[in-house]
Amino acid sequence: MAVFDGKALRDDIVETMLGGETDLETSRYLDRLVELATLEQAEHQFLIDPFDRSVALVLQLFQSSDLDPWDVDLSSFLVMFNERIKESENIDLPTCGRLVRMTWCILRGQASTLLERQERAFEFEEEDVWEFDGGWESEFDDADYNFSVGVLTGAADEALPQMFEGRIHRDESRPVTLGELLLGLQDAGRLAAEQRLREEIAKERREANARARERFSGSLHVEDLEGDLQRTWESLKARSKGAGKPIVLQDLVHDISSKSMESGIDKEEAEAEAQVTALVSALFLTNRGYVDLKQEKGRNGKITLKDLWTKEDDFSLLSEKLHPKTMTMEAVKDV
Repeated sequence: MAVFDGKALRDDIVETMLGGETDLETSRYLDRLVELATLEQAEHQFLIDPFDRSVALVLQLFQSSDLDPWDVDLSSFLVMFNERIKESENIDLPTCGRLVRMTWCILRGQASTLLERQERAFEFEEEDVWEFDGGWESEFDDADYNFSVGVLTGAADEALPQMFEGRIHRDESRPVTLGELLLGLQDAGRLAAEQRLREEIAKERREANARARERFSGSLHVEDLEGDLQRTWESLKARSKGAGKPIVLQDLVHDISSKSMESGIDKEEAEAEAQVTALVSALFLTNRGYVDLKQEKGRNGKITLKDLWTKEDDFSLLSEKLHPKTMTMEAVKDV
């Protein structure tokens, strides 16, 4: 019993395209063929000749990715297509082009699956290669070992001078002797030593610069004239104990440096800063009328300061008393 209407589709063409199946009714593709044949928008519906429609039906069925394109017998199609071309009086070129395009899609699918099968076969046949890295044990050479023992024990002393007379040939340059090679190694060692020396010098220079920057950052003096004046005056009051006796400037330097060291400043830096602070503060305190400054005769005569306001204990109140206008102007500026 025919599956398709002979006027629209031919069973024999479909059977031949499917590899010569004897009975289309028992074909595993029957359901799909019948379903595709009834679709109005299927590509074979736009063709007229039953041969062309039957071939197009099979070709478009196997454009689906879940079907094996090798189930289509393209060699049978070529034979039938050549016979039809020879027997036809008028060749429909658009239809022929459509069939050739669809056939090419099936052929490309067959080629792709063939490559995949071949790659899987290579992977299956590939044997695991065990790469063994034996280290120094696998590179052990009896001849080299015996030669090394001979050199160490002195047994090769007679053969060693002759080795330096021979020549070692290189493919790209002139032959050189072992003596020249040794000289080259000496030059390389000298260059390496010079490089290490330069690196050490550069390292020492970087460390020296770092120490200098650190020292500079710690030696930076914060300008606070009024604070320096108050600290110096309070040190003078503490030393004189309200009696108004002269105090040596160096004693004030000692007091200021001690307070600086308590705040974490290095001793050397604190002493240098205290000398400048005490001297400048002494000059300003004298100029403003807080103290009386005297120096003994001689090149290194001692400098002494005497408190002129023995009954005053508050530096701020004394400053306001001595310089009321200045304090008022400073208050206005602060506002």
